[in-house]
Amino acid sequence: MNDMHVTEPTVTRAPEPDWSDWDNWLRSHLEIEREVMIEAFGEALGITCEELRDRISALELKLAELTGAIDILRGTTPPPERDTRALGELLSTERREFGDLLERRTRGFELKLAELTGAVDILRGAQPPPPAQFPSVKAFTADTIYHEGDIVAFAGGTYQATKDTARAPASQDWICLAVAGAGFTIRSTYDGDEEYKHLDVVMTNGSSFVALKDAPGPCPGADWQLLASRGSRGDRGLTGERGLPGPKGDAGASGATIRDWKIERERYVATPVMSDGSDGPSLELRGLFEQFLAEVR
Repeated sequence: MNDMHVTEPTVTRAPEPDWSDWDNWLRSHLEIEREVMIEAFGEALGITCEELRDRISALELKLAELTGAIDILRGTTPPPERDTRALGELLSTERREFGDLLERRTRGFELKLAELTGAVDILRGAQPPPPAQFPSVKAFTADTIYHEGDIVAFAGGTYQATKDTARAPASQDWICLAVAGAGFTIRSTYDGDEEYKHLDVVMTNGSSFVALKDAPGPCPGADWQLLASRGSRGDRGLTGERGLPGPKGDAGASGATIRDWKIERERYVATPVMSDGSDGPSLELRGLFEQFLAEVR
């Protein structure tokens, strides 16, 4: 008979989740509840004290009536001493009832506060529950088994497994916690001939705008939201230091020279003929000759 060997399956336990974020949130929530309870208890205690003062004032008035203070002022005979004793007993009963009421309200407040902070379990001899922790979020990986309660990031969203599964998120084995929201689309400088959609961002005249809907019309306009406006011109900066002189340039071509003259005797005009064949500026000489003749006469 052949021996049969049974291999036990290897069980991989899920890593312990990280609840630190959840613990911080719960502690802040308990602190808020504690402050609310303290404020409510203070208001209730103030109302109770006011009620006690009103009742004591009424009892004191009754005591004055029974002890004869009012009767004396009216000229009547004070009441017998037994009425005074009865009033003292009544006053003592009222004080005792008020003390019991105040103690019950105080105990109720302490019990509520103990429930919020976990002190009730300690008073009953039970261990307090472990601090709540929010599980860490990991990127989804195909061909991986996820356990119930695991949270993954997938396609821009966040999902939590409702059971042990190897299927991808968006299936029935997952519940969506958050999905990716729409973001801005940068479209550079505004162009009136372009088509723009919701959340497109453009720049015009030094300011940026975001479209509030598809086909928002001219920018700026009612369907555009200003994101950042152009700032004012700043102060003129300080003059920088003089830079180093540049390298010496190449020698230029030689200029044209006078090669000959054209003389117009009738008009007393002399025009130079340049070495490149062009005519230079003409010289009007009639005035000089007239001045010379006038001076030699």
